[in-house]
Amino acid sequence: MVAAACGLSLAVLAGSGTSPLRIDILDAETGQPLAATVFLADEAGRPLVPDGRPPKVDYLGHTRYYVDGGLSVSSPPPRLTVEVRRGFETLPALRSFEVGADARRLEVRLRRFVDMGRLGYESGDTHVHLLSLADSYLEMRAEDMPVLNLLTSDFTHDAEKFTGHLDDISTKESSVYVGQEFRDWQHGHVILMDLRKIVEPLSPAGGSLIGEGPGHPHHLLVPVLREARRQHAVTSWAHFENLPGIESAIDISLGLIDAVDLITYNDPTGLPAHWAPWKESGFSQAEFTVMRGLDLYYQYLNAGFRLPIGAGSDKMGDDIPVGCNRFYGRLEGTAGYAGWLSAFKAGRGFITNQPMLFFTVDGHQPGEVVSFSGRRTVSARAEVQSLLPFVNLEIVVNGREVATRTTLPQEAHAEGGVYSARLEATLDLDESAWIAARVNNDPDIRPAPLPRGLGVFAHTDPVYFDRDGRGVNIEASRRYLTKYVDGARHWFETRARFTTDSERQQALAAAAEARKVLAGSGPVATAR
Repeated sequence: MVAAACGLSLAVLAGSGTSPLRIDILDAETGQPLAATVFLADEAGRPLVPDGRPPKVDYLGHTRYYVDGGLSVSSPPPRLTVEVRRGFETLPALRSFEVGADARRLEVRLRRFVDMGRLGYESGDTHVHLLSLADSYLEMRAEDMPVLNLLTSDFTHDAEKFTGHLDDISTKESSVYVGQEFRDWQHGHVILMDLRKIVEPLSPAGGSLIGEGPGHPHHLLVPVLREARRQHAVTSWAHFENLPGIESAIDISLGLIDAVDLITYNDPTGLPAHWAPWKESGFSQAEFTVMRGLDLYYQYLNAGFRLPIGAGSDKMGDDIPVGCNRFYGRLEGTAGYAGWLSAFKAGRGFITNQPMLFFTVDGHQPGEVVSFSGRRTVSARAEVQSLLPFVNLEIVVNGREVATRTTLPQEAHAEGGVYSARLEATLDLDESAWIAARVNNDPDIRPAPLPRGLGVFAHTDPVYFDRDGRGVNIEASRRYLTKYVDGARHWFETRARFTTDSERQQALAAAAEARKVLAGSGPVATAR
């Protein structure tokens, strides 16, 4: 993908010396008004608040305000600094200028370096809380994101927003759907998208955080997810990298989870924040070792699950923008919410918190399944473009890094404001394989620049190569996931607080069923 011409057009227009300063934000190609985020400061660097005090967010070192097409400042300083940002595909505009008595209008034209919509992609955030519908609509457009999943839950107290269909505030370009996050602090949190009816109990959340007292009875997620399946909803494991949950290996094995959200609250290249699946398993750390979220996800792929990845912001306040983490889905025909969900569920795309990551293997794209016999030599190609610098561009086969392009800080430069890299590799396959590309930071080389200490990260869904019709089937990964299920069974038997014994028996039956799936000799992907 080649970056488009980039730049910033600023025009100071004459006007009445008594009127407020008006700043218009326009698309450089079409001249149409754009929603965006704006940071303003005076000559001493002191932040300014636009008229009307619009919604705000703290991001990349500044408090930024969400505006739709422009803003006004009633008492501008003699010298004004303006920074305008709009999502991941548009070059930010930064300019300081003198405000004369007869110059009361500023025009900022934003240019894309890549247009993912024209390339057939739509981006969406799986996990947003506590925004009004009006603010959701404004902020998703300011972040250049067509799909937003606003989730009601036990703590949000906004179930009245739920309608069971695409919200009426949606347009052809912007889709807002109110779904549900169902939470149990030990078993895990799950996202229910495209839901028709709220799954009860909406509150309270099950269990409690370890060390926070007795808490509430636990909620088994299996019946929740089966009800979501009955409604033809799409399910994702919330913040998998942060809270993989005691029950995830069961629910994924039973085909009740469509995807796992691999970027939300923690960096997936670090250890999870919540270790309940390991601490409560009955195994020692030597017997059942804690894994990074990224490596735990790879165990499912290595066990034969064709498990897509998602991403969300888990936005609950001004500390993070909507779409700070998002999934870019490659559409096939239908656009809008239905098309994005179809791409999400099929694993046609990539997750990112800034980089645009493109990947092919012999021309095949993420989500595709390719059959071959004997041996096959393939050519993998990854390309990344990013507004923020990164360290590593990597190609991964069955969880092993097989090719790397590393950019050290002294070597990094942004041509036209965009950091980019390419990586190609020739791979010899004599067994079934999943192949993906990823971008990540090395905290020892480059500090994490994003909210919640996240490094710059992106990861594609895999391209799958099945030898002789058989998917990947690595015994060590099946054993690890079986131990995960056995740890859940130990928890159900010894520590879980179920309301009735029948719920406990249901949990144990689900664990036994999941164990059978993992013990099978064929690809477990068919279980989904």
